[in-house]
Amino acid sequence: MNVLIIYGTTEGQTRKIAAWTATHVRERGHRVELLDGGALASDLKLGAFHAFIIASSVHQKHHQDTITSFVFAHHELLNARPSAFISVSLSAALDEKPEAQRYVDHFVSVTGWHPSKTILLGGALRFSEYDYFQEQFVKFVVMKHSGAVSPERDHEFTDWNALADFVDRFLETAG
Repeated sequence: MNVLIIYGTTEGQTRKIAAWTATHVRERGHRVELLDGGALASDLKLGAFHAFIIASSVHQKHHQDTITSFVFAHHELLNARPSAFISVSLSAALDEKPEAQRYVDHFVSVTGWHPSKTILLGGALRFSEYDYFQEQFVKFVVMKHSGAVSPERDHEFTDWNALADFVDRFLETAG
């Protein structure tokens, strides 16, 4: 099977998730093309792919604009072929799954795409990369939900085992 993985990321965790997913899919014997949604070629030939995995992070309650635009433009093809959506947010990590699901529901209603499988994954906090204002914002918003998160170090909330199970189930149904 020829699988296209497109991702949209702000701080890099979704890129890491997409790259891990590409490796996992290749290890199962499939061909994979991994592309950054912010740098897609206008002549990309989507018809060559049998299945699609779209990964997007959530910032300020919305998925990446580049991913939203891509999916909106190609929702008919994505609906016609096996497709999966990986939504990455801190809400998914901080026991706020209903809020994370609302982000996905809004994305689906805006784009017209109905992925055959969806997963809500936790992202990461990269305190080592934040400037003062970003750190203060994260402390204000995130720390009130999880006092266990210390700004003295970075935190990764991605559940890699859940992602592996998700990808394996998707490949089983797509193939």
